[in-house]
Amino acid sequence: MINGRLSLVSKESPSISGNPCQPPSEGGDYVFRLDVAKLLKATAARGDKTGAAIYRRTGIAESSVYRILNGETQPDLNSAMRLAEAYDLDLRTVIQRVPVEVAA
Repeated sequence: MINGRLSLVSKESPSISGNPCQPPSEGGDYVFRLDVAKLLKATAARGDKTGAAIYRRTGIAESSVYRILNGETQPDLNSAMRLAEAYDLDLRTVIQRVPVEVAA
């Protein structure tokens, strides 16, 4: 747990890839975080500018949507997939790999 939040930490070997979900070349511990700004851009493009509109389109509990948008929590895989499908997102473009030190 980091500051009361459960985060997945990976220690896999570094990769040399341009994929933002691949580990940085220096390796190290990291967590995955939703890029809320990119998500909001995608939701606004579909006319969904409020948490309530996102909830209606995705079926994700409204309180969970607000916690995700406020950065209080990260979406579970089911919620991330619902967001991706509803807004035609590639999760690799909206999930960032963040060093543990930065995420703490």
